[in-house]
Parts: sequence; structure tokens; C-alpha cells
Amino acid sequence: MKKPMFSLSAKVAFLKIPPEAWDAIIPHGPKISQAIVEYMTGGVVRDIAHRVKDGTVQDRLMGLGRDMVTSAARGLIQGWEDGDDICPPWPPFPPVPWPSGHGPSGPEPDPWKIGVAEQIALADMLMSLASVTSNVAFSKQLKELSFAVVKGASRHLVEDFEKSSVHPRGHGTS
Repeated sequence: MKKPMFSLSAKVAFLKIPPEAWDAIIPHGPKISQAIVEYMTGGVVRDIAHRVKDGTVQDRLMGLGRDMVTSAARGLIQGWEDGDDICPPWPPFPPVPWPSGHGPSGPEPDPWKIGVAEQIALADMLMSLASVTSNVAFSKQLKELSFAVVKGASRHLVEDFEKSSVHPRGHGTS
């Protein structure tokens, strides 16, 4: 299922906050470990994959997201020891979905994030996620896939730009 672009960009921004900073942001709040960040990153990679137009890149992103979640799950198990703080699960982020066409995400699909612009934004999110993960191999793959999304989008840049060409007032699309 395609997640709204606002939701994806908010999740990427959330994940860019270092786990060590959470105690300063919310004193005595939940403990966010790097394993949790890795797990959530894998889920965001999967959500981004649903919006990527290139089928090959989409399949690679889905596989990478699955690998990231699998790897992170092992870290979650290893981090679960006596004395660890285990907090109840957080509500979904964002907590309550906005009614369609209202709220911070605006209309869906975002009219200003169509075609190539959306693909470039997704590539930028993948590049940001490459800096979030502590796994060097995953980071490298995210960077490579980010470039693949940009390359795919660049092939359609002129076509999308022509489709969105402007017409003088009072004149149709002839």
C-alpha cells in the first residue's frame, strides 16, 4: 500500500534523530536503541519501494527492506536481557490519520509531487536512510538504489516536463 509522501518524509526525519538524543528530547522517555532504528528503517525502505516506478529497483528495495528488518530483529533479540527497559508499543506514526484531502499531507496524490519530482524526493529519502543505518553494506545498497531511482527518473524528465507545460490563460490544451 502506498504511504503518503508526507508520512514517508516525516518518518525519515524521525529516524535521522540519533538514538542517544532521545533522552534530551523526552527526558526519562522510551529508550530507542539502534536496533529499533534499523528495524524501522527497513519498514520505511519497504514503504518507499511501493512508490518507486522502476520495477527492478522496486524489487531490490523490497528485498533490502526485508533483509534490514531480519538483521535488526536479531539485534532486538540480543538487546532483550534482564534489566532492559521494555516499553509498551507506541501508537502508529502519525497517531491518527487525517481525513482524505485534509491535514498536513494535503490531497493524495500530492499534485506537486508527481512523476519525476516524486521519484527524486524518494531517492533523497533513500540517501538520508543510508546515513541512518549502522550496517555498512545496507548503507552502500541504499546509496546505489538511490542513484538507480534518480537515473530512472532522469530518463522521463523531459516527458514529464512537457506534460506539465503551461498554457496561456483562456486557451485550452491544443
